Amino acid sequence: RALYDLLEKYPQEFEKVKLLTVFTCPPADFMTTKPVKSLNDLKGMELRVSGTGAEAVKKLGAIPIAMPQSDTPEALQKGVVKGVVSSMEILQDFNFAAYTPYATETNLFVVTFAVVMNKEKWNSLPADVKKVLDDLRREQMEWTGKYVDDHVTEAIKWSQEKYKLQLIKLPAAEYAQIPNLTKPMIDDYIKRINAKGLPGDKIIKDAYALRDKYEKEFKNK
Repeated sequence: RALYDLLEKYPQEFEKVKLLTVFTCPPADFMTTKPVKSLNDLKGMELRVSGTGAEAVKKLGAIPIAMPQSDTPEALQKGVVKGVVSSMEILQDFNFAAYTPYATETNLFVVTFAVVMNKEKWNSLPADVKKVLDDLRREQMEWTGKYVDDHVTEAIKWSQEKYKLQLIKLPAAEYAQIPNLTKPMIDDYIKRINAKGLPGDKIIKDAYALRDKYEKEFKNK
């Protein structure tokens, strides 16, 4: 919801296409061959991670390793990597629970997805069809968000029952350090966005405000 509202307010990135909906994957966590009970346990640990998540992992002291997802089970078994950084549905979907008996919750980052349509094609659609698609934008986003969250819950339960997965939570004081350690990434983002003529500081401020708003609503349900 926060991402959806943010793009409604700052639609410039999608001016050349029709944005149908947006959503994110569940937050990324650590699935490892050895228990990660503190940030210190991550120091020097080789972890399979992709995209911009590699920089976040590096900020926490681990060593990001890029490789295809399909090569990761063998790499885990051989000790080439000691874990995976991803959302935890892969414990079940890719059977990673068989190779990573520990999972540590950090909510480190999410990956965003956008469903778009060619602008010319959109303009050629009848008004009633456009209305149906527009009316589904928020509904599709909310449905997808609930689905992926529920699927992670199911994957964790499945992994605990089949492979005795141990789910670990960092101490509150350690968890609170993560935003400070990854702050340079946010600062760099703001600089890049400002250079494009967009209000980077304002976008980040709004993103945090929307996150806090919806987290509060979710907790009060």
